[in-house]
Amino acid sequence: MRPITRKLFVQTLVGRLLLGMVVLAGLLSYNNMVRENYPDLEIPQAIVMTFWPGAAPEQIEKEITKHLEDEIRSLKGLKSFSSGSYNSYSMVAVEFDADMPMVESMQLLRAAVDKAEAEFPADGSIEKPDIEEMSVSNMPVISWVLSGDVDDILLSDTAKRLETQFENLPLVKKVNLNGMREKSLHVRLRMDRLRDLGISPLLVRERLQSANHDMAWGEFESDENTFNLYLSGRFVTVEQVRQLPITRLSDNRPVRLGEVAEVSHRLDREVSRTFFSVNNQAFEPGITLDVLKHPGADTFAVIGSTQQKVDQLTSRSDWPQGLSLSRVSDDGELIELAFNDISSSMKQAVVIVFVVLMLLLSWREALVAGIALPVTLLATLAVMASFGYSFNSMIMIGMVLALGLMVDVYILVMEGMHEGLYVKKLSFAEAAIETVRQFILPATAGQLTTILAMVPMMMVGGIDGKFIRILPITITVTLLISLFIAFLICIPLSRYMLEKAANNDKELLIDKLSSRYRHRLRQWLTTYVLKSKRRAGVWVGGTLVLFVASIMLVGLMPSEMYPEADDRKIGVSLVLAPDATLEQSQRAADKAGEFLRQQPWIEKVITYVGAKSPMTTASLNDALLPSQEWNQVGFSLTLYPKDQRDKLSFEYLEEIREGIQQALHDEPGIEVSLVHIGGNPDTSAPIQIDLIGPDYNQLIANAAEVKAALAQVPGSSDINDNLGPARYEVRFSFKHEMLSFHQLSESEVSQQIRVAMEQDEIGHFKIEGIDDDAKMRLSVLWPSRGESLGGPRHLSEMQLLHIISQDGRAVPLTDLVDYQIVETPRVFVHKEGQRAVTVASRTEGRTAGEVITGLLPQLEQLQAEWPTGYYYQLGGEMAKADESYSAMGTAFVLAMFSIFVLLTLMFNSFAQPAIILLIVPLALMGTFFGYFLSGTAMSFSGLIGIVSLAGIAVNNGIVLVDTMNRHLKRGESVAQAAAYGAAERLRPILSTSLTTILSLLPLAYSDPQWYPLCIAIIYGLVASTIIAIVIIPALYILLTKPLGSPVAQQA
Repeated sequence: MRPITRKLFVQTLVGRLLLGMVVLAGLLSYNNMVRENYPDLEIPQAIVMTFWPGAAPEQIEKEITKHLEDEIRSLKGLKSFSSGSYNSYSMVAVEFDADMPMVESMQLLRAAVDKAEAEFPADGSIEKPDIEEMSVSNMPVISWVLSGDVDDILLSDTAKRLETQFENLPLVKKVNLNGMREKSLHVRLRMDRLRDLGISPLLVRERLQSANHDMAWGEFESDENTFNLYLSGRFVTVEQVRQLPITRLSDNRPVRLGEVAEVSHRLDREVSRTFFSVNNQAFEPGITLDVLKHPGADTFAVIGSTQQKVDQLTSRSDWPQGLSLSRVSDDGELIELAFNDISSSMKQAVVIVFVVLMLLLSWREALVAGIALPVTLLATLAVMASFGYSFNSMIMIGMVLALGLMVDVYILVMEGMHEGLYVKKLSFAEAAIETVRQFILPATAGQLTTILAMVPMMMVGGIDGKFIRILPITITVTLLISLFIAFLICIPLSRYMLEKAANNDKELLIDKLSSRYRHRLRQWLTTYVLKSKRRAGVWVGGTLVLFVASIMLVGLMPSEMYPEADDRKIGVSLVLAPDATLEQSQRAADKAGEFLRQQPWIEKVITYVGAKSPMTTASLNDALLPSQEWNQVGFSLTLYPKDQRDKLSFEYLEEIREGIQQALHDEPGIEVSLVHIGGNPDTSAPIQIDLIGPDYNQLIANAAEVKAALAQVPGSSDINDNLGPARYEVRFSFKHEMLSFHQLSESEVSQQIRVAMEQDEIGHFKIEGIDDDAKMRLSVLWPSRGESLGGPRHLSEMQLLHIISQDGRAVPLTDLVDYQIVETPRVFVHKEGQRAVTVASRTEGRTAGEVITGLLPQLEQLQAEWPTGYYYQLGGEMAKADESYSAMGTAFVLAMFSIFVLLTLMFNSFAQPAIILLIVPLALMGTFFGYFLSGTAMSFSGLIGIVSLAGIAVNNGIVLVDTMNRHLKRGESVAQAAAYGAAERLRPILSTSLTTILSLLPLAYSDPQWYPLCIAIIYGLVASTIIAIVIIPALYILLTKPLGSPVAQQA
């Protein structure tokens, strides 16, 4: 025996050192790794926003969005882009290939945007485009509500200070304020006085902008001193603004701003409101502060730092009396609960594996293997931490799945030690070396083939691929570590448990039972399966017939990307008519909110009036749509923990929808949609149909037809499109002759009307200290508004609007323009640079594939009736499924070929690798039959289970064929070698199958998300176990030549 062999496999010193290092590294990683529920993937995607105040959507589309799209479309690594052109701003959503480096993609995008910016119109009011990186889950990790019976100005000022304090924290990306009204210096012109004095609103604007100006004038250098020269012209008091001279009249009397305008430092116009309810209490108004973290930041660290900041601020003496800051949403709590659920499944799995091993081996071998399992998991954590991964539920799921895969190597090793010590009565050193010699090659080959079977999961592209890739990486790391621990730690350290006990000559009960059933299996195989090649062929042929039948059943099964999973977060969106007021939205929010807060399974409700819930805008497509409009109402629901309610979260969706619709039965025309996050990395609607064409009026008509057809298909729900109802627009056109007659330019008239109708920002009002300066806004005081801000409420006020000419004459607007009322889209949407409308739907009770299958005939018929140039494309889950499944299928074929090459080199034969690989398709028939009989839909997670199953089945085949070959080399016939080999490996195969099946049951029934994955392995293992014991011996006798044959001698 070589010294290095004795030191590694017989002596315990190296094993003890390695064990200590592994445990220490694992515990450090467990305590220090960033914890998340789902991995916060770094996906290169962004939103480009460009503001052009006053520009119409069609103008934005042609003069802003189109230039951006022209530069973006040719970017390296671009996957897709879409855009929305709205009143006064453009939004372009850009997504690169998921594996492209974030830094590189953002640099390319910035360069393209800068190039497009050079093509924008020469208008000083166009703001520089802003690029915001989007994470996969662009939702707040913690939400606070500021509330209290205090003045609205104090409430808003405090919220702004909190926003600044939170955003100064290093891990916080940004804070979204909802329900807050900013404070600005408002200058509201009195149009009647301007008209009487012949003063143009544009003159007032020019005087305010030119007077509100600071400037460095350089330096004055005298013989003795040097002085900086500085103009301090900014307004610092409201009175200063009121006293600003605007012009002088003919009698040289100055006209000051206070004479022609109302000047006040006040809250802006109310555009949204928020309310919250906790534990079914009545709603309270407040301002929500939704905290978003930087991608990759530790969620618990973000929550902890914001909590520390809150404690610090609220304990200070200057914290306003009567104000309270309440935490109403906290991802930390959700992560802990999710971890507890998976940890519970993992602990149960470890216990089950230990019990099975104890029954099938002895308690000593079971204890060694049972200790090796958590040690392996700790080592896996250490390696994953060194790779830069966070500690998330996907890694935990990967380790749970790996339990059933890695236990095979521990069973092999302990079985070898058991046989050497208890059956062959070898010394410990001899048993250890014999175990290494006998099983190191098949164990390594088995782990490598399982790893190769994981390759298809690593090859899936896009967000889904990057999301799911963590599973095969975790499993691969775990399998490699288990091989390392089994031979370098388990074997030498088993000396403490097995060496003394092996001196007992008494045969163990499990050995007696194993010997008895091995003998019975050998006799049964010899009599009924291996009696002749013809009989073996009948067994193989019958199995192949069953396999073909199972393949035919696959086409009858429904499919989906991701099964529903329990999640405490549910987003609700209400959309009223496009011309709805904030008060109408408030009325709808009150009715729906009252229903929601009374539900005993809802813990917290945040209501957003005039805005969407952050839970409904987490995806890139959702972020492209406006999140704040008067006709929108959003609800963020947090359910009680799973053990405190009767049903899973997705089972409440229909109850929520019906309850809200009933509460709003007297509010017609309101669209209700729900977003259930679950385990899907993409929260957008699973059914998306993109309608492409040049004219929006035709696209709107096509969308109405598609929505009507989709509504007739069972299983569709929350049907909508991204255009929404058309808006009424008063469209003006100039009378150019009249403009010339009154010596007015088109620009002058346009700008005066803009001042009259909006509250545009014209500068900043100086605020002492480090607080942000207040904005200065210019507008008109309309009698119909009274003290509130806003444009005219009555048509008569529009008809009385006058334009002030350069010589001071007031010209009625109606003399200068013609107008008509038309319908127009609220947004101009593009998909890959083409005008498009997306019809979207969620599903209830059926999969997206089943709904699309029912809709396709009608879609084809509708497309045939549309004008030339109009067509549809399927997006959403169907497009992702085609991409993911095709990539996975190709990679699976390559993986099987790689396994075949590896086995060919190992067995020096082409026939025997074919025997082993035939197990894979035959084992799948168990999964297919099981799915069909149980009504389980084929899903992405189910495919992961099938891939994992392939690795396990191949492992069993490798050890079986290797054992049969050893018997064949001893001079036994092919039939005898097949029967003896199958009988000898009966206990290890049953041990592997039982431990894997039983270890997956807790996870399968703890969360519906992982049920298809676990069941795919469980059903397949039942079939593969029978195949391994019966069909592999039959294939062996059919495809293996006796050692005396020329073919065998050549091999």
